[in-house]
Amino acid sequence: MHNPFRPTFGASPRVWAGREAVLDEFGRALDNGPGDPHRSIIVSGSRGIGKTVLLTELEDIAHKRGWIVLRASGREGMADTLTNSTIPEAVHDVNPQPERKVTGVSVAGIGSIRTDINEAAPQPRLTTRLRELLGAIETGVLVTIDEVQDADPDDLSRIAVAYQDLVRDDAEIALAMAGLTRGVNRLLDLPGATFLRRARHYELGPLTLDDATRTLTLTAAEAGTQFTPEAADAAARFTQGYPYLVQLIGYLAWEQATGVIDAGAVESVRREAIERLGTQVHQPSLRDVPPRQRQYLDAMARLGGQDVTGADLADTLGRPVTSLSDTRAKLIERDLITPSGWGAVSFAQPYLGEYITSHQGPRRVS
Repeated sequence: MHNPFRPTFGASPRVWAGREAVLDEFGRALDNGPGDPHRSIIVSGSRGIGKTVLLTELEDIAHKRGWIVLRASGREGMADTLTNSTIPEAVHDVNPQPERKVTGVSVAGIGSIRTDINEAAPQPRLTTRLRELLGAIETGVLVTIDEVQDADPDDLSRIAVAYQDLVRDDAEIALAMAGLTRGVNRLLDLPGATFLRRARHYELGPLTLDDATRTLTLTAAEAGTQFTPEAADAAARFTQGYPYLVQLIGYLAWEQATGVIDAGAVESVRREAIERLGTQVHQPSLRDVPPRQRQYLDAMARLGGQDVTGADLADTLGRPVTSLSDTRAKLIERDLITPSGWGAVSFAQPYLGEYITSHQGPRRVS
Protein backbone atom coordinates (compact mmCIF):
# COMPACT_ATOMS: atom_id res chain seq x y z
CA MET A 1 0.00 0.00 0.00
CA HIS A 2 1.09 3.56 -0.65
CA ASN A 3 1.83 5.75 2.34
CA PRO A 4 -1.57 7.34 3.18
CA PHE A 5 -0.19 10.37 5.04
CA ARG A 6 0.27 13.65 3.15
CA PRO A 7 2.79 16.03 4.77
CA THR A 8 2.60 18.55 1.94
CA PHE A 9 1.34 22.09 2.50
CA GLY A 10 -2.09 22.57 0.97
CA ALA A 11 -2.69 18.85 0.34
CA SER A 12 -5.91 17.63 1.91
CA PRO A 13 -5.54 14.76 4.40
CA ARG A 14 -7.35 11.51 3.75
CA VAL A 15 -9.02 11.71 7.16
CA TRP A 16 -10.40 14.90 8.65
CA ALA A 17 -10.76 15.52 12.36
CA GLY A 18 -11.32 18.66 14.37
CA ARG A 19 -12.57 21.04 11.68
CA GLU A 20 -15.92 19.46 10.83
CA ALA A 21 -17.93 22.31 12.31
CA VAL A 22 -16.47 24.79 9.80
CA LEU A 23 -17.09 22.47 6.85
CA ASP A 24 -20.63 21.57 7.88
CA GLU A 25 -21.60 25.20 8.47
CA PHE A 26 -20.26 26.27 5.09
CA GLY A 27 -22.03 23.43 3.30
CA ARG A 28 -25.33 24.43 4.91
CA ALA A 29 -24.73 28.05 3.89
CA LEU A 30 -24.39 27.07 0.22
CA ASP A 31 -27.52 24.93 0.44
CA ASN A 32 -29.55 27.64 2.18
CA GLY A 33 -29.31 29.98 -0.80
CA PRO A 34 -28.38 33.65 -1.15
CA GLY A 35 -28.43 35.69 2.00
CA ASP A 36 -26.93 33.13 4.37
CA PRO A 37 -24.32 35.05 6.42
CA HIS A 38 -21.94 32.08 6.51
CA ARG A 39 -21.27 32.34 2.79
CA SER A 40 -18.44 34.78 3.51
CA ILE A 41 -15.82 33.45 5.93
CA ILE A 42 -12.30 34.19 7.12
CA VAL A 43 -9.99 31.47 8.42
CA SER A 44 -6.98 32.62 10.44
CA GLY A 45 -4.23 30.89 12.41
CA SER A 46 -0.49 30.39 12.66
CA ARG A 47 1.77 28.64 10.16
CA GLY A 48 1.22 24.91 9.81
CA ILE A 49 -2.20 25.00 11.48
CA GLY A 50 -4.07 23.92 8.34
CA LYS A 51 -5.54 27.13 6.87
CA THR A 52 -4.79 26.36 3.21
CA VAL A 53 -5.95 22.76 3.60
CA LEU A 54 -9.23 23.96 5.09
CA LEU A 55 -9.62 26.40 2.20
CA THR A 56 -9.15 23.48 -0.20
CA GLU A 57 -11.82 21.50 1.62
CA LEU A 58 -14.23 24.43 1.33
CA GLU A 59 -13.51 24.48 -2.41
CA ASP A 60 -14.31 20.75 -2.59
CA ILE A 61 -17.65 21.37 -0.88
CA ALA A 62 -18.49 23.95 -3.56
CA HIS A 63 -17.25 21.69 -6.39
CA LYS A 64 -19.51 18.85 -5.21
CA ARG A 65 -22.48 21.19 -5.59
CA GLY A 66 -21.44 22.08 -9.14
CA TRP A 67 -20.11 25.52 -8.22
CA ILE A 68 -17.26 27.24 -10.04
CA VAL A 69 -14.25 28.01 -7.80
CA LEU A 70 -12.07 31.03 -8.51
CA ARG A 71 -8.74 31.04 -6.67
CA ALA A 72 -6.79 34.18 -5.80
CA SER A 73 -3.74 34.91 -3.66
CA GLY A 74 -3.00 37.94 -1.55
CA ARG A 75 0.52 37.90 -3.00
CA GLU A 76 -0.63 38.95 -6.46
CA GLY A 77 -2.83 41.66 -7.94
CA MET A 78 -6.00 39.80 -7.06
CA ALA A 79 -8.67 42.04 -8.56
CA ASP A 80 -6.91 42.45 -11.91
CA THR A 81 -6.04 38.76 -12.13
CA LEU A 82 -9.63 37.76 -11.46
CA THR A 83 -11.01 40.33 -13.90
CA ASN A 84 -8.61 39.81 -16.77
CA SER A 85 -7.54 36.17 -16.49
CA THR A 86 -9.24 33.87 -14.00
CA ILE A 87 -12.88 34.71 -14.73
CA PRO A 88 -12.53 34.94 -18.55
CA GLU A 89 -10.86 31.52 -18.49
CA ALA A 90 -13.71 30.12 -16.40
CA VAL A 91 -16.29 31.62 -18.78
CA HIS A 92 -14.50 30.04 -21.72
CA ASP A 93 -14.40 26.66 -19.97
CA VAL A 94 -18.16 26.59 -19.37
CA ASN A 95 -19.13 28.27 -22.65
CA PRO A 96 -16.36 27.83 -25.22
CA GLN A 97 -16.65 30.01 -28.31
CA PRO A 98 -15.89 28.58 -31.76
CA GLU A 99 -12.56 29.63 -33.16
CA ARG A 100 -12.56 31.83 -36.27
CA LYS A 101 -10.74 30.48 -39.31
CA VAL A 102 -9.59 32.43 -42.36
CA THR A 103 -11.34 30.86 -45.35
CA GLY A 104 -10.38 33.37 -48.03
CA VAL A 105 -8.79 36.71 -48.78
CA SER A 106 -9.90 39.25 -51.38
CA VAL A 107 -8.04 42.40 -52.31
CA ALA A 108 -9.98 45.31 -53.78
CA GLY A 109 -8.40 47.90 -56.01
CA ILE A 110 -5.56 49.56 -54.23
CA GLY A 111 -5.74 53.29 -54.81
CA SER A 112 -5.95 54.84 -51.41
CA ILE A 113 -5.68 53.87 -47.78
CA ARG A 114 -8.31 54.89 -45.32
CA THR A 115 -7.99 54.59 -41.57
CA ASP A 116 -10.53 54.95 -38.81
CA ILE A 117 -9.72 55.63 -35.19
CA ASN A 118 -11.82 53.54 -32.86
CA GLU A 119 -12.11 54.55 -29.27
CA ALA A 120 -10.77 51.93 -26.88
CA ALA A 121 -13.49 49.82 -25.37
CA PRO A 122 -13.96 50.40 -21.63
CA GLN A 123 -12.28 47.86 -19.40
CA PRO A 124 -14.79 45.52 -17.77
CA ARG A 125 -15.24 45.75 -14.02
CA LEU A 126 -14.89 42.77 -11.68
CA THR A 127 -18.63 42.89 -11.02
CA THR A 128 -19.35 42.69 -14.73
CA ARG A 129 -17.05 39.71 -15.17
CA LEU A 130 -18.66 37.87 -12.25
CA ARG A 131 -22.14 38.54 -13.61
CA GLU A 132 -21.02 37.18 -16.97
CA LEU A 133 -19.80 33.97 -15.33
CA LEU A 134 -22.89 33.60 -13.16
CA GLY A 135 -25.05 34.06 -16.25
CA ALA A 136 -23.28 31.17 -17.96
CA ILE A 137 -23.90 28.62 -15.19
CA GLU A 138 -26.87 27.37 -13.19
CA THR A 139 -25.09 26.95 -9.85
CA GLY A 140 -22.83 29.48 -8.11
CA VAL A 141 -19.34 30.93 -7.77
CA LEU A 142 -16.97 30.64 -4.82
CA VAL A 143 -14.02 33.04 -4.66
CA THR A 144 -11.17 31.89 -2.38
CA ILE A 145 -8.26 34.08 -1.29
CA ASP A 146 -5.20 32.54 0.37
CA GLU A 147 -2.49 34.55 2.16
CA VAL A 148 -5.02 37.34 2.59
CA GLN A 149 -2.76 39.05 5.14
CA ASP A 150 -0.53 40.07 2.20
CA ALA A 151 -3.37 41.54 0.15
CA ASP A 152 -3.36 45.11 -1.08
CA PRO A 153 -6.20 46.94 0.73
CA ASP A 154 -7.29 48.48 -2.59
CA ASP A 155 -7.58 45.00 -4.08
CA LEU A 156 -9.69 43.84 -1.16
CA SER A 157 -11.88 46.90 -1.52
CA ARG A 158 -12.55 46.17 -5.20
CA ILE A 159 -13.44 42.57 -4.39
CA ALA A 160 -15.65 43.71 -1.51
CA VAL A 161 -17.58 46.12 -3.75
CA ALA A 162 -18.16 43.41 -6.35
CA TYR A 163 -19.14 40.81 -3.77
CA GLN A 164 -21.56 43.09 -1.92
CA ASP A 165 -23.13 44.23 -5.18
CA LEU A 166 -23.87 40.62 -6.12
CA VAL A 167 -25.11 39.73 -2.63
CA ARG A 168 -27.62 42.60 -2.83
CA ASP A 169 -28.96 41.05 -6.04
CA ASP A 170 -29.31 37.59 -4.43
CA ALA A 171 -26.63 36.10 -6.64
CA GLU A 172 -25.24 32.63 -5.91
CA ILE A 173 -21.86 33.89 -4.68
CA ALA A 174 -19.61 32.98 -1.74
CA LEU A 175 -16.23 34.17 -0.48
CA ALA A 176 -13.66 32.33 1.67
CA MET A 177 -10.35 33.83 2.82
CA ALA A 178 -7.41 32.50 4.84
CA GLY A 179 -4.35 34.14 6.40
CA LEU A 180 -2.07 34.53 9.39
CA THR A 181 -3.85 35.68 12.53
CA ARG A 182 -1.98 38.95 13.11
CA GLY A 183 -2.17 39.95 9.45
CA VAL A 184 -5.89 39.23 9.31
CA ASN A 185 -6.49 41.24 12.49
CA ARG A 186 -4.57 44.14 10.95
CA LEU A 187 -6.79 44.03 7.86
CA LEU A 188 -9.92 43.98 10.00
CA ASP A 189 -8.81 47.27 11.56
CA LEU A 190 -8.43 49.06 8.21
CA PRO A 191 -10.96 51.72 7.16
CA GLY A 192 -13.35 50.30 4.61
CA ALA A 193 -12.95 46.71 5.85
CA THR A 194 -16.57 46.48 6.98
CA PHE A 195 -17.27 43.49 4.76
CA LEU A 196 -14.37 41.62 6.36
CA ARG A 197 -15.65 42.32 9.84
CA ARG A 198 -19.08 41.00 8.83
CA ALA A 199 -17.66 37.72 7.56
CA ARG A 200 -17.79 34.61 9.75
CA HIS A 201 -14.36 34.46 11.39
CA TYR A 202 -12.77 31.16 12.44
CA GLU A 203 -9.41 31.18 14.20
CA LEU A 204 -7.84 27.74 13.99
CA GLY A 205 -6.12 26.40 17.05
CA PRO A 206 -4.23 23.12 17.53
CA LEU A 207 -6.18 19.89 17.28
CA THR A 208 -7.16 18.21 20.52
CA LEU A 209 -5.19 15.14 21.56
CA ASP A 210 -8.20 12.97 20.71
CA ASP A 211 -8.55 14.49 17.22
CA ALA A 212 -4.84 14.08 16.50
CA THR A 213 -4.97 10.45 17.67
CA ARG A 214 -8.07 9.75 15.60
CA THR A 215 -6.51 11.26 12.47
CA LEU A 216 -3.39 9.11 12.87
CA THR A 217 -5.18 5.84 13.58
CA LEU A 218 -7.95 6.18 10.99
CA THR A 219 -5.57 7.30 8.23
CA ALA A 220 -3.33 4.29 8.83
CA ALA A 221 -6.28 1.90 9.21
CA GLU A 222 -7.79 2.94 5.87
CA ALA A 223 -4.56 1.78 4.24
CA GLY A 224 -4.50 -1.50 6.16
CA THR A 225 -2.01 -0.65 8.92
CA GLN A 226 -2.54 -0.22 12.65
CA PHE A 227 -0.97 2.05 15.27
CA THR A 228 -0.57 0.42 18.65
CA PRO A 229 -2.37 2.47 21.33
CA GLU A 230 0.97 3.49 22.85
CA ALA A 231 2.35 4.56 19.46
CA ALA A 232 -0.75 6.56 18.56
CA ASP A 233 -0.68 8.35 21.91
CA ALA A 234 3.04 9.12 21.64
CA ALA A 235 2.69 10.39 18.06
CA ALA A 236 -0.33 12.56 18.90
CA ARG A 237 1.43 14.13 21.89
CA PHE A 238 4.51 14.81 19.78
CA THR A 239 2.46 16.77 17.22
CA GLN A 240 1.13 19.21 19.85
CA GLY A 241 -2.03 19.30 17.74
CA TYR A 242 -0.46 20.83 14.62
CA PRO A 243 -2.05 19.23 11.54
CA TYR A 244 1.14 19.40 9.46
CA LEU A 245 3.02 17.51 12.18
CA VAL A 246 0.22 14.94 12.39
CA GLN A 247 0.72 14.13 8.72
CA LEU A 248 4.51 14.31 8.98
CA ILE A 249 4.96 12.02 11.99
CA GLY A 250 2.41 9.60 10.51
CA TYR A 251 4.24 9.57 7.20
CA LEU A 252 7.67 8.99 8.74
CA ALA A 253 6.45 6.34 11.19
CA TRP A 254 4.69 4.52 8.35
CA GLU A 255 7.93 4.45 6.35
CA GLN A 256 9.89 3.18 9.34
CA ALA A 257 7.51 0.49 10.56
CA THR A 258 7.39 -3.10 9.42
CA GLY A 259 3.78 -4.10 9.83
CA VAL A 260 2.15 -2.57 12.91
CA ILE A 261 3.35 0.95 13.80
CA ASP A 262 4.67 0.66 17.35
CA ALA A 263 6.12 3.15 19.80
CA GLY A 264 9.65 2.32 18.64
CA ALA A 265 8.84 3.42 15.08
CA VAL A 266 7.44 6.73 16.36
CA GLU A 267 10.40 7.39 18.63
CA SER A 268 12.90 6.63 15.87
CA VAL A 269 11.55 9.38 13.59
CA ARG A 270 11.05 12.19 16.11
CA ARG A 271 14.36 13.87 15.32
CA GLU A 272 13.79 13.68 11.56
CA ALA A 273 10.30 15.12 11.99
CA ILE A 274 11.69 18.12 13.89
CA GLU A 275 14.35 18.62 11.21
CA ARG A 276 11.79 18.55 8.41
CA LEU A 277 9.50 20.90 10.30
CA GLY A 278 12.44 23.26 10.68
CA THR A 279 13.23 23.15 6.98
CA GLN A 280 9.63 23.57 5.85
CA VAL A 281 8.29 26.04 8.43
CA HIS A 282 10.93 27.57 10.71
CA GLN A 283 13.74 28.24 8.26
CA PRO A 284 11.62 30.32 5.83
CA SER A 285 10.00 32.28 8.67
CA LEU A 286 13.41 33.15 10.19
CA ARG A 287 15.13 34.08 6.93
CA ASP A 288 14.52 37.85 7.04
CA VAL A 289 14.48 38.35 10.81
CA PRO A 290 16.75 41.31 11.76
CA PRO A 291 19.65 40.71 14.20
CA ARG A 292 17.98 42.39 17.20
CA GLN A 293 14.87 40.24 16.81
CA ARG A 294 16.95 37.10 16.28
CA GLN A 295 18.83 37.79 19.54
CA TYR A 296 15.46 37.96 21.29
CA LEU A 297 14.48 34.59 19.81
CA ASP A 298 17.84 33.04 20.72
CA ALA A 299 17.38 34.19 24.31
CA MET A 300 13.86 32.73 24.39
CA ALA A 301 15.18 29.40 23.13
CA ARG A 302 17.83 29.29 25.87
CA LEU A 303 15.11 30.02 28.45
CA GLY A 304 12.89 27.16 27.29
CA GLY A 305 10.65 28.97 24.81
CA GLN A 306 7.40 28.73 26.79
CA ASP A 307 5.98 31.36 29.16
CA VAL A 308 9.23 33.34 29.11
CA THR A 309 8.95 36.55 31.11
CA GLY A 310 10.19 39.93 30.01
CA ALA A 311 12.36 40.15 33.13
CA ASP A 312 14.15 36.89 32.31
CA LEU A 313 14.69 37.99 28.71
CA ALA A 314 16.06 41.36 29.82
CA ASP A 315 18.44 39.64 32.21
CA THR A 316 19.64 37.19 29.54
CA LEU A 317 20.12 39.93 26.94
CA GLY A 318 21.60 42.43 29.38
CA ARG A 319 19.09 45.10 28.39
CA PRO A 320 16.31 47.02 30.20
CA VAL A 321 12.86 45.46 30.03
CA THR A 322 11.47 48.65 28.52
CA SER A 323 13.82 48.36 25.54
CA LEU A 324 12.33 44.99 24.51
CA SER A 325 8.72 46.05 23.87
CA ASP A 326 9.23 47.07 20.24
CA THR A 327 11.10 43.85 19.41
CA ARG A 328 8.41 41.82 21.14
CA ALA A 329 5.64 43.52 19.13
CA LYS A 330 7.42 42.94 15.82
CA LEU A 331 7.98 39.24 16.55
CA ILE A 332 4.31 38.84 17.44
CA GLU A 333 3.46 40.51 14.12
CA ARG A 334 5.72 38.02 12.35
CA ASP A 335 3.77 35.15 13.97
CA LEU A 336 6.95 33.83 15.60
CA ILE A 337 5.93 34.40 19.22
CA THR A 338 2.64 34.82 21.00
CA PRO A 339 1.64 36.42 24.31
CA SER A 340 1.17 33.83 27.06
CA GLY A 341 0.07 35.47 30.26
CA TRP A 342 1.00 38.75 31.88
CA GLY A 343 4.24 39.96 30.33
CA ALA A 344 5.25 36.50 29.11
CA VAL A 345 5.68 35.09 25.61
CA SER A 346 5.93 31.66 24.00
CA PHE A 347 7.01 30.43 20.59
CA ALA A 348 4.06 30.39 18.18
CA GLN A 349 5.01 27.09 16.52
CA PRO A 350 6.08 23.81 18.09
CA TYR A 351 9.80 22.99 18.25
CA LEU A 352 10.89 26.43 17.08
CA GLY A 353 13.15 26.67 20.12
CA GLU A 354 14.78 23.34 19.30
CA TYR A 355 15.36 24.46 15.75
CA ILE A 356 16.95 27.75 16.87
CA THR A 357 19.31 26.13 19.36
CA SER A 358 20.46 23.52 16.85
CA HIS A 359 20.79 25.95 13.91
CA GLN A 360 22.63 28.97 15.18
CA GLY A 361 24.03 29.61 11.71
CA PRO A 362 25.63 27.88 8.73
CA ARG A 363 28.50 25.55 9.61
CA ARG A 364 31.82 26.70 8.24
CA VAL A 365 33.64 24.08 6.20
CA SER A 366 37.36 24.37 5.47
